[in-house]
Amino acid sequence: MDWISPAQWTAFGAEKTDAHRLANGTDGWLDRYGDWILWSGAKPPQVEMLRDELAARYGFAPRGYLARELVRKAADQKPGALIAGEEPGEITVQENGLSYFVEPAGGYSSGLFLDQRLNRQWVAGFGAKRMLNLFAYTCSFTVCAASAGAETCSVDAAKRVLGIGRRNLELNGFSAAEGHRFLADDAMKVVPRLMKRGETFDLIVLDPPTFGRADGRVFRIEKDLPILVSDCFELLEPGGGLLVSCNYAEWSGEDLKHICNDALRASPSKIDPGTAPAEIPNAALSLRIRKVN
Repeated sequence: MDWISPAQWTAFGAEKTDAHRLANGTDGWLDRYGDWILWSGAKPPQVEMLRDELAARYGFAPRGYLARELVRKAADQKPGALIAGEEPGEITVQENGLSYFVEPAGGYSSGLFLDQRLNRQWVAGFGAKRMLNLFAYTCSFTVCAASAGAETCSVDAAKRVLGIGRRNLELNGFSAAEGHRFLADDAMKVVPRLMKRGETFDLIVLDPPTFGRADGRVFRIEKDLPILVSDCFELLEPGGGLLVSCNYAEWSGEDLKHICNDALRASPSKIDPGTAPAEIPNAALSLRIRKVN
């Protein structure tokens, strides 16, 4: 197992982060969610070994140990099973001083994608006044934008996760009713409506699934992402930023950049790679696109 260093553990504590990757192995990885840890992969390590390693390296004693076996399709992922200690249920974790509701046993659907930590930090530091969050899930990017004073619009086909997003805003002291919209709808339909109304944003987050269904329509990232990138770019104010992220296994970072370049049709832009935590080698692909004045 390749563990994060004690210095990195201390750094996470100093920045008020208690949800992060702990270790990578040849057949899985170990994540921390507050006082619980989750193994994702093949047969989990012995609890006694984990307990001893965590105590010796970080002086950390988890309240519970969970494990899940990975599957190829996210939709087939089963919840994590308790292998020792207490069931977590829904808990609150922190990342860079902001708080989020999560369910560690949810596995892939825990409520917070840990590999997006640095992209969330970028969103928080962008200084947006109006932010659009597409495929918003539990609205962690929305919380980051709101923490910097932005008005937000969060879109997701699942009404349930948007409800958690509202609670995440309120958990951090923001009124979900003041300057924040939540649209339980298909992003492919919402974006053209926003364009028709002449709405613009200075920051847009586009983090779609590889495959999904909404309002009777099938979303496929290979077909639909270029359309969304082009349309979102039209919604951007000059100088605005577009964060594009995906987990499509068939694409490399260069593939994603090529697809976005083609979608922008030579529109004046600057494309930089997003950043992923060094301790998470299996992180999502991401790009940060600026609309040049």
